[in-house]
Amino acid sequence: AAGGTASELGRAARALGAMGLVKKEEAPLKSSDEAPDEPEDTPVVKTLKEIDDRYLAIEREYEKEVMALQLEYARKQQPFLEERRDLLAAGGPAPGTGTPALTGFWLQALKNHPAFQAKFEEWDEPVLEYLTDIGKDYLDESNTEKGFRLTFHFAENPYFTNATLEKEYATEEANPYNGEIECKAIKSSQIDWKAGKNITVARAPKAAKAGRGGRKQAAKKALEEEPRPSFFHEFFRDLAPGCVQEEFKIADDSDDDEDMMTQYLMNGDFETGTALRDHIIPFAVRWYTGEAVPEGFEGGPEDDDSEDDDDDDDDDDD
Repeated sequence: AAGGTASELGRAARALGAMGLVKKEEAPLKSSDEAPDEPEDTPVVKTLKEIDDRYLAIEREYEKEVMALQLEYARKQQPFLEERRDLLAAGGPAPGTGTPALTGFWLQALKNHPAFQAKFEEWDEPVLEYLTDIGKDYLDESNTEKGFRLTFHFAENPYFTNATLEKEYATEEANPYNGEIECKAIKSSQIDWKAGKNITVARAPKAAKAGRGGRKQAAKKALEEEPRPSFFHEFFRDLAPGCVQEEFKIADDSDDDEDMMTQYLMNGDFETGTALRDHIIPFAVRWYTGEAVPEGFEGGPEDDDSEDDDDDDDDDDD
């Protein structure tokens, strides 16, 4: 697996271990003399729960009204997002960029958000330069809690044929009493890479086979593709419990552990998608300029290097 995927799995495994989600050994079977299940609710508790249910019914009515209001105002805001898109496209198509008015607009806006810190490799950035717009919409306008869609629009480019790349987050309410929303599945567009332009793989010569005409054969050695870290691989992929990709399989671990690992990755991905939907898309120019960047946040490889230098200085002092 690629280096980025391996480090991602390492971070996920450590986090799961810290939360006690990775089993170290099989739990013992319950014995017959163990305590029985929780006793039935007392009459007072039952009555209190009935009150809760009536309260929740009114809460549902309120939430339905809020959803309708959100959609109404989203429609009023949409023309401003379209005006922004048209302004960025001013001047017509330009080589190497999807936003001629401000070259690399979307790439810079994304890089300035903490949710996208260190998500881009150097080979990702020329591709992201061709972004013309990023859009958002709900999967079901009658119930916004069912999830949302992100749409990445690209100018014609030398890397892939897709004009748009979509990513859908299917969600549902996990707990009506604390408002928790759980991501159930993530589905992404398949990228149609042009020949020799797939940046998610590195190419290296295959080892030559022994045989006649060895020198001629070596000159014609085919290139072998090896996966490498890339935003386009890690962001535009499908994730769902029970559908574990080969790269996420954990040796000698149960399906439950693999599902927990997948859910951990889905939760992080969902947070990133939500940040893009709620922060970057509405106020992209403020992220482009850096005005929206939280105070004290510093991102990018330069800062990583400076931190390493500080660590080296501390070692020298020791």
